[in-house]
Amino acid sequence: MSAPTEPPAPQLAVYYGPATAPALATLAAFPRVVVQAPLYTPEQLAALRGGSTHVLAYLSVGEDHPLGDWECRPGSAAYHQQPNAAWPSVVVDAAHPLWHSTLLTRAEQALEHTDGLLLDTLESADPAATLALLRHLRAVFPQAALWANRGFTLWPALPELLRSAPDSGVLFEAFSTHHTPYALHDVAGLAYTAAWLTEVRRSGLAVHALDYADRPELAAAARARAAALNLPTFVSDRALSRPGGWPALEEL
Repeated sequence: MSAPTEPPAPQLAVYYGPATAPALATLAAFPRVVVQAPLYTPEQLAALRGGSTHVLAYLSVGEDHPLGDWECRPGSAAYHQQPNAAWPSVVVDAAHPLWHSTLLTRAEQALEHTDGLLLDTLESADPAATLALLRHLRAVFPQAALWANRGFTLWPALPELLRSAPDSGVLFEAFSTHHTPYALHDVAGLAYTAAWLTEVRRSGLAVHALDYADRPELAAAARARAAALNLPTFVSDRALSRPGGWPALEEL
């Protein structure tokens, strides 16, 4: 039997652009979406959730960053450590009590209008402190869906924490391609992501890939590898500015 030429249809969209009417209409076609909730009104989020779409709010755990009304000037907070030159963000002291309270406040605000959280930058701060922070987050919000963006340095403790509530899983960012520069992983990189896919599947967690492309042939390569591994993938640009991915859902 020949390998499939297309991966399973994307079950998750990742979109960090503005909440325009066309974007909301496109996102509503997906079972699950990740958005930056502070950029949306409660009414827009309610409309998106009014169908069958589950909304996950982006939450950066190991780094602070500006978003909506959140300011982030490096060094302006007691929990700030070194800036991340690749993004306008600052690595945090994940054990600092002020970061705990800040993150819990942001999570609470997001969960007022969404179904769960996409936990990002899990590998930026100290692993033990990050796990303690996540356990605190889970204790405060026991029923929230939690999806981890990778987080492999927190294995094997992370899967048990995620499995404690329904509809949780792993977003495998940069599964076949990366964005700086846009390219397919080399042989070692492909072996690494394949090995971790096996490990995530062994944990029993749902897994969904996220890939990056700036040209059709690179998007096609990401989708072909996902098809060979029977893995849904969402292909977008570095800024995650395409609500339907690339190719768009309607083009599949």
